[in-house]
Amino acid sequence: MAARYGMLIAAILGFSGVAIEPALAAPACPPLRWTTLGTAGGPVPTADRSEPSNLLVAGDQTILVDTGDGTVNQLARIGMDMRLIRTVFISHLHLDHSGGLGAVIGLRWMNQFPGQLTIYGPPGIRQVVDGIVASMAPPARIGFGLGALPPAPAGSVRAVELRDGQSITLDGGVTVKAAANSHFDHDGKADPANISLSYRFALGDRSITYTGDTGPSAAVATLATGSDMLVSEVIDLERLMKEIRQRRVDASAEMLASMQKHLSTHHLLAADIGHMAAGAKVGRVVLTHYAVPGLLSESEPSLRADIGKAYVGPVDLSRDLSSFDLGCR
Repeated sequence: MAARYGMLIAAILGFSGVAIEPALAAPACPPLRWTTLGTAGGPVPTADRSEPSNLLVAGDQTILVDTGDGTVNQLARIGMDMRLIRTVFISHLHLDHSGGLGAVIGLRWMNQFPGQLTIYGPPGIRQVVDGIVASMAPPARIGFGLGALPPAPAGSVRAVELRDGQSITLDGGVTVKAAANSHFDHDGKADPANISLSYRFALGDRSITYTGDTGPSAAVATLATGSDMLVSEVIDLERLMKEIRQRRVDASAEMLASMQKHLSTHHLLAADIGHMAAGAKVGRVVLTHYAVPGLLSESEPSLRADIGKAYVGPVDLSRDLSSFDLGCR
């Protein structure tokens, strides 16, 4: 029945079919490509940047890394077929990083794309996925007018909770290591039940480290050591606090001081990134997740200058749909 249902959906949407072509010989240099689908910072929708999400193509693996709102639209803009996506990594459970996960899961199920989608993330990700699946029960009961009810959505997705220091190996030899960072730390203390993860993705001798949201963190610096590329969030604290003061004239001095402490300890300033990148000896830095008010071009000189005080390697300021390819050595 599932096959019949999928064929009906394919016919309606104009797909020519989902037959898999015979496997070709593995390329001598399999691709390792990172695309910043969305580069906004924080849970505030903006007109010029989508919410945080990324696409990693590593060999024959097509992986989403965080799924902020609008992820599926950004995939469509680069022509990515969602049938190819079987794996998702979520760095932490704040909604600006996971708000688009429901659409990723739901649209794959509604189209009956083959294979099971696996969602990796910190403790709590299973509860999030179970909630998304539960929300799909009414449309599953209703069906889509094709003469047969679709298969139950629960079989289309599974969630795997990761812990600090855990490593996994995906098909095709892609390895992923997780490290708990300091995004949820309070007064220097971590809560093992509520963690934010950074990830290192490796294919052969090439690797990319993704911070997600974090403050200064020795664990992230260790994770990134020797990486070809560090993909990092960044905050322009001076400009951001100026905007907050202008917008929140009712805020007390204590509230503003608390806000500044949070932003500087749970997120990364450009100078923090420079020190981390230099200590870890990474090949290049790619900035994303901009907690930067106004035009990015207005903050770019100071961001580059502060990173450059410690790190002398190349620095890229990504935009939505920017791609970065790591060639073989």
